[in-house]
Amino acid sequence: MIRVNDRFEIEDEISRLVRISGLVPWRITEITGITDNLLVREGQPLPCVLDEIWGFVAEQEVFAHNATFDRRFLDAFAQRTRRSFRFPLECSIPVFKKLLPGRKGYGLPVLAEAMQVNGGGAHRALADCRVLLECLRRAHLGAVVDSATSLCDPA
Repeated sequence: MIRVNDRFEIEDEISRLVRISGLVPWRITEITGITDNLLVREGQPLPCVLDEIWGFVAEQEVFAHNATFDRRFLDAFAQRTRRSFRFPLECSIPVFKKLLPGRKGYGLPVLAEAMQVNGGGAHRALADCRVLLECLRRAHLGAVVDSATSLCDPA
């Protein structure tokens, strides 16, 4: 996660790996580079990670790309542990749909390529946060998309 100010400048970051009970599926390792050994060395229990994240987030609004995906995991954990972990989690996809209507897709790698943002495709949380931040920054500042479509009407 990345905390930014109203000028989209990074103020703080947090990134944690969560220890899992089983083995990391080979496809996940292929996509992310996360291995069983990495989780054994650096992974932390989910409750500890979530406590840190909730402290990091506090009452601030949080944006995620495809937030409903993330929300399902958070809600399932909250239900299993009878803990209330609710914070404002906003999805960035509607923002881009409003600014870029009619696109075939709104996946982060597609948007990053269209907006000429490097670093897409890592499928690691912090890298994806940085890509999303740069896409939002460019959208907010009226960057040009696909070399022809302006994200924001010029003032």
